[in-house]
Amino acid sequence: MKTVLKAAVLGMVTAASLMGTASAADIRVAFVPQIQGIPYYVAMEEGAKAAAKKFGVDYVQQGPTSTNSADQLRIFDSFVNQGFNVVAVSPVDVETLKPAIARAKSQGVHVITSDADAPGSARDFYVAQARDQDLGFTILDEMVKRVGEDAKVAIISDAPTIQSLNNWIDAIKQRASTKYPKLRIVSVDHTDGTAARAFQFATDAMTRNPDLKGIIGIASTTCPGIAQAVEASGRSGEIVATGYCSPNTVRDYVKSGAMTYSVLWNPSDLGYLTVWAAKELSEGRAFADKVAVDGLKEQATWLAADKILLLGPPMVFTADNIDQFKF
Repeated sequence: MKTVLKAAVLGMVTAASLMGTASAADIRVAFVPQIQGIPYYVAMEEGAKAAAKKFGVDYVQQGPTSTNSADQLRIFDSFVNQGFNVVAVSPVDVETLKPAIARAKSQGVHVITSDADAPGSARDFYVAQARDQDLGFTILDEMVKRVGEDAKVAIISDAPTIQSLNNWIDAIKQRASTKYPKLRIVSVDHTDGTAARAFQFATDAMTRNPDLKGIIGIASTTCPGIAQAVEASGRSGEIVATGYCSPNTVRDYVKSGAMTYSVLWNPSDLGYLTVWAAKELSEGRAFADKVAVDGLKEQATWLAADKILLLGPPMVFTADNIDQFKF
């Protein structure tokens, strides 16, 4: 009887191994953000660690010190080689990561994207903060409410290789062409991930276009530089500055009027959802269409056709509500 039982248990363990499943106590999850240490990714880490503690998962987060695709690749490969069950990544350059993701999968390591996707790669699924279209439409609709439908607007983004940022720019352009055909996007510039470069681009845009009405930052890294440029120009309240900015990054600027509003989501919740999803993946569980996650107030949505786990709709932060949020 003992021999039969032992064989049965061994068979179950072997089957579980072949399916790539694991128990929560053994699950190790790593996340590679686009850049280390900025408030946005610090908030993601706080949420992820809260989920890791709740669900008994080991969690590590490490990213490059600048939005450098080569450095991000080295960190990603390091986590894969250490045998983490799941490596999550917010890609700086999708094409750089595609072969690495394929190699990781061939080694039995699950790969998911979070915060930014790697379309066309072998990733298991994407944990998305909001739909790209919703983010682009929301930020431009809020802009038009304040500047009118025939204004001039500049866009300042981070590295041109970051797919999610390009998707948001495309959504903004789509919204402009279909709903606000008189609105003019006068420039789209890309920084090196520093506020100083964003400051320069914002200053240049205001100089070239004295009648500029709005500036949109497409990454948290651009937000302080844009706000500082508006402040330095003496045009606070005249130029509507905005971006996908965490409240902590722009709180003082929003209160002073140098930045008018911000559109984002709760990155702490995104980090929490990422770890929970990684655990479910490691344990071999599929998602329902609507996902109730223990520890999150709102249900997530599983978009099976696209393999996307969606956190929810965008949030708009203004001087009236920004103090309610601490990330």
